[in-house]
Amino acid sequence: MTATTAKAAISQAPKQNPPFVTLSEIPIREPTAGEAVIDILATHIRSYASEILDGTRVFPKIFPSVPGTGAVGRIRSIGPGSTVLRPGQLVIFDPTIRARDDAVAPAAIISGLLAPGPAGESLQSVWLNGSWAEKMVAPVENLIPVPPSVEAKVGISALSNIAGYAIVYGGLRDSGLRAGHTIAITGSTGPFGGSAVAIALAMGARRVIASGRNLQVLESYVAKFGPRVYPVVATGDEAKDTANFQKAVGEGFHLDVTFDMLPETAPFSTARAAISALKFGGTAILMGGEHDSVELPYRQMTGKNLTVKGVFMNPLVANVEILGMIDAGLLDPTLLTCKEFKLEQVEEAVQWAKTHAGPFDMTVLKP
Repeated sequence: MTATTAKAAISQAPKQNPPFVTLSEIPIREPTAGEAVIDILATHIRSYASEILDGTRVFPKIFPSVPGTGAVGRIRSIGPGSTVLRPGQLVIFDPTIRARDDAVAPAAIISGLLAPGPAGESLQSVWLNGSWAEKMVAPVENLIPVPPSVEAKVGISALSNIAGYAIVYGGLRDSGLRAGHTIAITGSTGPFGGSAVAIALAMGARRVIASGRNLQVLESYVAKFGPRVYPVVATGDEAKDTANFQKAVGEGFHLDVTFDMLPETAPFSTARAAISALKFGGTAILMGGEHDSVELPYRQMTGKNLTVKGVFMNPLVANVEILGMIDAGLLDPTLLTCKEFKLEQVEEAVQWAKTHAGPFDMTVLKP
């Protein structure tokens, strides 16, 4: 087995205007123990990809490198020491790569997106490139086998979003959400917020209160998922929003969980209003894009014994559980409308993703 090359889209550095990347051959090294080389079949281009490539959103990482987070692919070759994975196997690549030498607080990078600080640079120096390429080298622990029953139900393009579902599920599975519970999701009109609605329903939520500023999108959830979804339009009036959340719960029930996926441009007041509506002993999960300090309802948090928890990404097992939901018919990724592009069309794909950012839109690169 010898090293090979692969065509890839390379970002030299953030650029103000397109073209953002260049297509070139990159070396693909022979995998060592704990690594595998995968042939990438599909990868999901996020709606904010152009903002990363033009520097609007600053994510520290090493340049030049290949963008792209998450993928579905087949194992081409694998280093020694693996016990389950084998060449030819269809796998999901989870992009959150964590350090192996710290059991308490391992440093982490998001492959193809984020590598903060010296520890992040150390990790990215080994696993440099993301998934906008024909092939990539990945840690074996980040490769999750796709069961044949799931492969038979779901196309390759839809499978490329499993890692995206897993990110949202990482917060929901940490929330204490149980079958029969009521949950409010703030920032639910974007792709991640839409995923949160679908997964909360799959987890057995009695009612999912979907909150955002776009009523049309909120109503589309009701059309897709049925009356277990209850839309609440965010008004910006915090007291009014809290009252609307409480009303949306329904008589005789309580708000058990709030889940925040607000983008960094949205005011945190909507999330705070939802937290204020929580029941005694309720839980608030924060996974949104807020970068600055925020105010929280301190007296309510102590008086109602609330738990407020921040969550970053997901454990690797979340991917396995998402695949289980799909296999059971609880989660249907084929509800997304996929627009497919070849690697040579990557610039067009980035622009398409930017202008098709709805919760049921999906832009897929198929190298």
